[in-house]
Amino acid sequence: MIDIDIRRAENVFVLRPQGAISADDFKSVASTIDGYINEHDAVPRLVFRLDELPHWKDLEAMIAHFHLVKDHHKVIQKVAIVSDSSALALLRPVVDLFTGAKIRRFPAAALDDALNWAAMEEDHPGSFIVMEDLPSDVVGIDARGLISSEDYRDTLEPLVADKLKRHDKLKMLLVAGPYFDGYSAGALWDDARFGFSHLTTFSKLALVTDHEWLRQAAKLFGTLMPTEVMVFSAGELAEACKWIET
Repeated sequence: MIDIDIRRAENVFVLRPQGAISADDFKSVASTIDGYINEHDAVPRLVFRLDELPHWKDLEAMIAHFHLVKDHHKVIQKVAIVSDSSALALLRPVVDLFTGAKIRRFPAAALDDALNWAAMEEDHPGSFIVMEDLPSDVVGIDARGLISSEDYRDTLEPLVADKLKRHDKLKMLLVAGPYFDGYSAGALWDDARFGFSHLTTFSKLALVTDHEWLRQAAKLFGTLMPTEVMVFSAGELAEACKWIET
């Protein structure tokens, strides 16, 4: 089944798929979306609450799902996924192929943030939050949402350039908590470019995250860098701060 909570004031549908999803469930969602569009002359944004792994009940349900996507993927502007699982497989039964939409994932406890993002006309997929109360030679960054090229250009690179005016060597504290949702394709290139251009800038790098792919990447590439790298879990932020300050 798919519970549908229509938030007309925000122009948002909150969809909560549970268990085996039938063809009638998908048809009901399609009919509800179409009726809403015709009545309000507005295309709703979608927020999916995924408490568990939904799945197709049968082949007919899979076909109905594909029809739903085919008929709506070019008009839906935003899709928010609210779940504590970052596994891409979790997205496939529900929002796969909504290629025309901007998709962002939020932790389960951040439903209100997901609703606010979906309701906004503009799109702020993510940002680097500069951390305060750190020594002047420490670049402290809390990465949230989907990091884009603009975040490197507008936040990280100017911050590093400014600190290099006062220090020959810097240290970096990078936090990627539950609100972190990855990098855009452009940001991946910018991250590699930033790393190569600052190979000798940083004497220490502390990564604070529970995202396993980031932890493994840091351990792998850390051995290739002339920088001392330490990886901490999300609950060890205080320890990471102490380590980076020494």
